[in-house]
Amino acid sequence: MSGKRQAASPPADEPDAKQAKGDDADAKAGADAENAGAEAGGDDPMETEENGRGDAPARRSLRTRNPVRKAATRNVGKAAKANATETKITQVTYKEGELLSDHLKADGALVEVKIPAECTVNTNQQVRSRQLWGTDVYTSDSDVVAALMHTGFWLPGSTCPPQLLELVATARAVPPAEQHLSTSRNGIRSRSWGRVLTGFSYKVEACRAITVNNQTIELTGDPERIKPCAPTFFPNVVESVVNTRASQANAERRQKLIQEVTIQYNLCNEPWLKYSVASVCDRGFKRSEWTSARLRRETLYLETHARRYELSYDGPVFDEEEENYDEVNAPEADVYRWGRCATPRDLRHTAELGVPLPKEELVDVATGVKWNEIRFDLNSVTIQGAEYKVVRLQWLPRIEPGGELHEDE
Repeated sequence: MSGKRQAASPPADEPDAKQAKGDDADAKAGADAENAGAEAGGDDPMETEENGRGDAPARRSLRTRNPVRKAATRNVGKAAKANATETKITQVTYKEGELLSDHLKADGALVEVKIPAECTVNTNQQVRSRQLWGTDVYTSDSDVVAALMHTGFWLPGSTCPPQLLELVATARAVPPAEQHLSTSRNGIRSRSWGRVLTGFSYKVEACRAITVNNQTIELTGDPERIKPCAPTFFPNVVESVVNTRASQANAERRQKLIQEVTIQYNLCNEPWLKYSVASVCDRGFKRSEWTSARLRRETLYLETHARRYELSYDGPVFDEEEENYDEVNAPEADVYRWGRCATPRDLRHTAELGVPLPKEELVDVATGVKWNEIRFDLNSVTIQGAEYKVVRLQWLPRIEPGGELHEDE
């Protein structure tokens, strides 16, 4: 055991005096810095102490950034910019005769056409002349107002609504169709055209109406807004009104109504008279001018839209104006025959068979019809209580079988 006395080691919890002095100096410098920052910036020292760093710059994260996420964000920005470029709408003002071909420059390009109210009427020359080619997809030289009418977005009238300021139609450029077909829709028929070699066609996607009060009304298209009429082989509804020169002159001189002669086409596509009570009424006060007496010399044919009927005299033929008229042997009352023609025939075949027609050419025959059992109404004929709706008629003289019908008859 050594004779020297060893120095006692300091306790583990007791700090080194030199180190403690250095720590006190650092704390004092930090406090001075905090007080200076508080006086300069007006910050609360307690808040600065809670933040932990005061005005010291934030420490930069050492974690590496994700390059995939950064690239995806960059691509999304480019896509949004591209979509904004693609949906750019070209706005033009409609003028009669101007084409959309100058504005349909790319597939999918949108053109917004502002149509003034005075151009939305059916007196528009482009609509009246049917400057429209195609169905749903129209050529670039097709009129927009006519296209709106054809698609059912707008049905123009003779005058524009007083509250309408303008129409705004949106058209999209599309590739030309192989063939632009012609169809009839909503009172206008489009024209047909082949494939367009250059440029684009267009279709109407939307339309809205702007009122004078700056209100917007969205319009919907309907190609069958006006129901088309079913076509028929025989133009039953086509009529021609003929005014003779003599009747017109007499009416102007006597200030009377002009009697019109209206023509319709029968089931054999031949011209007949339109049915009217004036065509079957008595012609005068003389007995020979009565319709009952006229049926002794002529046969009356009446037609509906699908059937033909015959009304003829069914008794012995006597003419009261002839010298050989035998009043004693004349029948007390005239009788008539009513029947439906089994097959409607033209005038030439009817004359060959004879007028009145033979019995084998008629069905549902009613014989012995008295005159008081026949009644002519405004648009129908009643025979023995049965009513028949008729639309046209024709008087034919009595013809023997195998005879001919002369032009003057």
